Amino acid sequence: MKGLSGLLLLLYTTVSGQYRVILRITSEDSRQPVWGASVMAKGSNIAGSSDSLGLVRMEGMAQGSYNFLVTCAGYADRSIKILVPVPAGDTIAVMLEPDMELLGNVIVSSSRINGRIKDLPTRVEVLGTDDMEEETSMHPGNVAMLLSEASGIQTQQTSASSGNVQIRILGLDGKYTQLLKDGFPMYSGFSSGLSVMQIPPLDLAQVELIKGGASSMYGGDAIAGIINFISKKPGSRPDWNILANQTARGGTDAGSFFTVRNAHWGLTLLNTFTHQIPVDIHNDGFTVLPKLTAFAINPKLFWYPTDSASVSLAVNATVDHRTGGDLLAVKNGPTPAHPYTENNQTGRYYYQLEYTRHAGGGRMFTVRNSTSFFDRKIGIMDYLFSGRQWSTFSEASYLIPWAHHKMVAGMNFLTDRFEAGRRTDSLLRDYSFVTTGFFVQDNWSVGARWALETGIRNDYQSRYGNFLLPRASVLYKLSKEWSLRLGGGLGYKAATIFDAQTEETAYKDVLPIGGTVKAERSAGVNTDFNYTGRLGEDMRISIDQAFFYTRVDHPLVLDSLQPNGSGTKFAYFTNAGEPYTTRGFESSLRVKQDAWSLFTGFTYVDARTGLASLPHIALAPRSKLVFDLSNEKEGDYRIALEAFYTGTQYLYDGSKARDFWTTGLLVEKLIRRVTIVLNFEDLTDTRQTRFGPVVVPPVTNPAFREIYAPMEGFLVNLAVKVKVL
Repeated sequence: MKGLSGLLLLLYTTVSGQYRVILRITSEDSRQPVWGASVMAKGSNIAGSSDSLGLVRMEGMAQGSYNFLVTCAGYADRSIKILVPVPAGDTIAVMLEPDMELLGNVIVSSSRINGRIKDLPTRVEVLGTDDMEEETSMHPGNVAMLLSEASGIQTQQTSASSGNVQIRILGLDGKYTQLLKDGFPMYSGFSSGLSVMQIPPLDLAQVELIKGGASSMYGGDAIAGIINFISKKPGSRPDWNILANQTARGGTDAGSFFTVRNAHWGLTLLNTFTHQIPVDIHNDGFTVLPKLTAFAINPKLFWYPTDSASVSLAVNATVDHRTGGDLLAVKNGPTPAHPYTENNQTGRYYYQLEYTRHAGGGRMFTVRNSTSFFDRKIGIMDYLFSGRQWSTFSEASYLIPWAHHKMVAGMNFLTDRFEAGRRTDSLLRDYSFVTTGFFVQDNWSVGARWALETGIRNDYQSRYGNFLLPRASVLYKLSKEWSLRLGGGLGYKAATIFDAQTEETAYKDVLPIGGTVKAERSAGVNTDFNYTGRLGEDMRISIDQAFFYTRVDHPLVLDSLQPNGSGTKFAYFTNAGEPYTTRGFESSLRVKQDAWSLFTGFTYVDARTGLASLPHIALAPRSKLVFDLSNEKEGDYRIALEAFYTGTQYLYDGSKARDFWTTGLLVEKLIRRVTIVLNFEDLTDTRQTRFGPVVVPPVTNPAFREIYAPMEGFLVNLAVKVKVL
């Protein structure tokens, strides 16, 4: 029967003059399948990408000789020559040579076309595997520190007692940063308050950063940019890692990540646990490290019904309970003399479902759906604010390569509903948003030097109406080493009461968004020059110089009023009459020679409100310097020295805060399957309380100054990672 089938196939292809070519892409060192490799026939429109088994099928090929280019993240490009027809039943084996140092070959999914960084007109930065491994050892509980060490990004602490933080990009408030998990929007509105504090790095493969407006790609919330956390996928071999971490200040972390797969099924399983005792570092009677108990479980199941299709289902449950404030009240319970506590209880639950099918010629159809539920209670002494947020996301997109284009088109449907629960005040701040979006993006390779990316999105938001969001970027490769990018686009942000300032007060006495308030709109442009090459035979060097400008129209500002006869002062949001603007530049240098690696990055930001009375956007440092020097022998040890400079910044009242330095040292040793990491954080013990008090008396009803500098000071932690499988 098999012989008859082969004869019929041979007769069909002979008559039709069309043939099929099958390639199997594997890694030269591991001999394992390579997923996501791109295959393109030079001088034609024939292209494809490898599936989970490393297979690429290209149909309808005419007889002749073809030169194929095979590319994939982390591997050197390879050219092969194939004569068609290929003998019936033969699969062409292609092995790729790993080259993890080729940063430009990293594939990013945030671009929506799964393209290589060096070929994308949009500037995308990637924190890769090494960064994830280092962060897992230093701060296994969350990714806040990882992001704070990136150039152009600032973690803003919104509570002196509980340690909550928000992520700011290039000077703009954290509410303008869109956080994604594998392309799913999961952290916005009410659920953004503890977002990065509830994302552990143990299961992350990489983090992708797009700085500047990206609303045309992913809709609202992306005025400042997006941060996409990419999870690890199951490999062909089982993998099981266990982590234990202990800090000198009573913090304990434990985690486990397991992955396995066969031809049709795969599984990843993440479990984490964090416990922290309350600690008063500044001897002012108030906690800097809150009492904390948190755990998360995140299983993800993969199904591969065919070689060209995959289905994944992820389920997550995260529970977090933290209490800060007066140390005696936290330890022993509130008393009349020591009543102040901040109590946060949260539950984050969601699922993510994704179906992907690879068709011939590199076409790809993707369907996504997620539902998330976030429940949070915030209590400050006798005041309580609580609420529940339900969010859904559905998207269908189709990627179509043709000629020298890669076009993706799709639509999505989002819902966001917030309902306040038990509360001390009687203010009703519920809302329900529905957003329907349509988008088209086209990446056009214009010859060998030029690439143009154009995109347009139309969102209809149930409360604030229609938003048309065009975007364009261009890449010009001056030479093999030099490239230039220029891009810009529009964005928007729906108004809610949830931002850094209201988070600091636990939304106490904050009025609902008024009916006359408009959505915020933005326009931005950015450009960068990049050089990637060698100095001599052994030294690799990369230099990047970027410039940016963003304008936010109708920015939401917090004002206050005190009704006649009332002792209560209410806060409310209104649109400012003048736009907010941020402008500046980023400069970075990467050097690698043998076992040594150096990264240094400098960011300058001029963030303005347009108001004569308070001209500067608060908590936006004018300058930031990042320095990282490491020496590593693979499979043996790693030593890394870090230093960070944060320049002057302005507070909400217009006063100017001072600049400061922090430094760190990490020592890592691998002994067979065990990795031991000793980390020294903030060697100079830089703390804001060294510059002035943070807690303002009386202790029975304290006030707190804005947090602009580190609070924890010098910290040591010891981590042990065991590779079980």
